[in-house]
Amino acid sequence: MQIPAFVDMRPIGRCNLSCPFCFGPRHEIPSMSRGNALKVAAALKDGGVRGVVISGGEPTLLSYLDELAAVLREPDADGGSPKVVLSTNGLAPLRTMERVLPSLSWIALPLESADADEHRALRTGVAPHRERMLALLGEVRRHHRHVQVKLGTVVTRLNVAGAPGVLDLIEDSCLPDVWKVYQMSETNYGADNRDRLSLGDAEFEDVVHRCEDAARERGVPLRVYRNRTRTGSYFFIDPDCEVVVIDEGGERRMGNFFDRIAEGPDELPAPVEGSRNIENFTGTYPDA
Repeated sequence: MQIPAFVDMRPIGRCNLSCPFCFGPRHEIPSMSRGNALKVAAALKDGGVRGVVISGGEPTLLSYLDELAAVLREPDADGGSPKVVLSTNGLAPLRTMERVLPSLSWIALPLESADADEHRALRTGVAPHRERMLALLGEVRRHHRHVQVKLGTVVTRLNVAGAPGVLDLIEDSCLPDVWKVYQMSETNYGADNRDRLSLGDAEFEDVVHRCEDAARERGVPLRVYRNRTRTGSYFFIDPDCEVVVIDEGGERRMGNFFDRIAEGPDELPAPVEGSRNIENFTGTYPDA
């Protein structure tokens, strides 16, 4: 199996939040073992991947996260290494983050609304989430300038009013390198809650227009994720080491990662499209 240029590694489903729009793995799925995670990392590097997003679930709950990030980031014989992105909810203690931040190229942090009640309705399980996430953002900006920051906002019916104002909560010195606004994906927990959370395309675009104005005013590059562009963009490796791709019907499981690569080189698993995979990652996490 040919491995695409950019991979989303989801070694954990468990999370310390229970966000109703989450499209990650189910929380009860057992986490990937340290041994398997490091084997996946080695296979990705052998396959020449250019970037890996470590997500979940909440990856900072993994005891081996710092080791995994360091292995992925370790230069090869030619001195090159993949970009390593950590997608986290921002709740980990600073001592945990200090161990992993040296290996990161980017950190992806969530902020759903300028309105505290709207944000609390979407980032559920630990309070005060928003304040702790903003504190981590400030810490990264002050002391880890090599790490670029992507701010993510998922737009639902519950934060239509407050989503365009999230940058108002951030002082100029801590603004993100990229702000990405997401249409809610109707997958996993998002599928469970689509009736009360999902917006139609036209409603979503209205919010996007307001976000564009806000981003322009603060000088922050805005990226927009639309569900119609999801097909072909992602290659996930889930906690059970299953390969997951996205087609028009949603997530499709493609078999065990190790079994697939043992079959030898072949085309990208349908429906992963090389150009979409590359565009999705490099647009979200551009070179400095």
